[in-house]
Formats: sequence, C-alpha cells, structure tokens
Amino acid sequence: DQGAGMWCVIGILAALHARAATGVGTVVDTSLYETAVAWLPAQIATMNASGRVPGKIGTENAGMAPYRAYQAADGWIVIAAANNNLFARLCQALDRPEWLTDLRFESNESRVINRIALNQAVADCVIARSVDWIQQALDAVGVPNAPVKSLDQVVADPQFAALGILQPVADGGRPLIGLPISFDGNRPPLRTSSPKLGEANALLGMAGGDDD
Repeated sequence: DQGAGMWCVIGILAALHARAATGVGTVVDTSLYETAVAWLPAQIATMNASGRVPGKIGTENAGMAPYRAYQAADGWIVIAAANNNLFARLCQALDRPEWLTDLRFESNESRVINRIALNQAVADCVIARSVDWIQQALDAVGVPNAPVKSLDQVVADPQFAALGILQPVADGGRPLIGLPISFDGNRPPLRTSSPKLGEANALLGMAGGDDD
C-alpha cells in the first residue's frame, strides 16, 4: 500500500512537471500488483537470463557472497563483503588469511558457487563472538555490516532519536512515525491522529449511519 502510494506521488509530480512545460495533463495510474512486481527486477531478470526459477535464499544476495545475516554469540549481524577487496578485509578482521588462498573463494563468482562452504566458514568464525565485537572489527577495516535489531532496539537507537522521526501529534494523540523526508532540514509535522471509529462518517455524508 505504501509503495503504491509512493509511486503515485512520483507519477503525479512528473505529470505536473510535464504539464507546466507542455500545458497538457495526463492520467497517472498504478496498482498494488505493479508495485509488488517492481520490487523483483533482479530476480525476474535472473530467471529470464538463466531459464531457472530462483530459489529462496533468505537474507542472502544471489549475486554476491558472503552477503547475509550470520548468528553471533548474542544476536545476528549482516556481513556484506561483496568484492575481492572487501573479502580480503573480512579475512583480515576475522583472522582467517587462509581463506585468501582457498581456490573456492578466489573471486566473487567462485564464492557464489561455493556459498554453502563459505557461509559455514564465516558462521563458524562469528558464532563465538559478540555482535559488538564483530561490528567494531569490521568497521575498523571498512567492511559493510549491520546488526539485526528488534523493534525496541530500533526505537532505542540514538540515531532514531536524532532523526526525530517519531513525532508528536498536535491533538495530543500517541506519537507516530513521520514522513521519511525533510525540506531544508525540517520534517513536515503531523497534523492529526488517526480518526476514531465513525469519526469521519459525517464528512462522507453518512451521519447517523452504522459505524461499520
């Protein structure tokens, strides 16, 4: 629903821009189905090119390895060493220089082909370490990574508070997530809470009708 709404907004803005230039309006149309399909470009392109239906790979990336969530001693962390340079840095951070001379792991192509063995090797290495230790070690050598957080951890993260994305509502209702966009550093404020059941009936010409 949110994705289709976003595409509608993009289409409307493009149509307004075109109208300003040409004086001609247009009909903007999308659907939930189109939006869902649009989130699968790589998977569909892979299927068309290979003739095979891609299988389920969880948090992995079909074209890069290692690139997935791994279980640490106290949680999960995503590690994304998507090229030879990053893979070499990963080997350095995890103290596994032997991976660099393993022919199964010499290129991204070979790592993808041998992803099961590679993922097991990385998993065996990180399972005894804490998420914080892994994150600090990978940050130090520039390997992209991110802890997998629960919702309460997301809300408690300092970046969440710094962004001010949880906004108060003018009518005193519960704070809600605001728009993920700012203009000149200012996020558009929320105007009202969600209406109570039946509150908008009169606006729809349904005053006195059933609330359902």
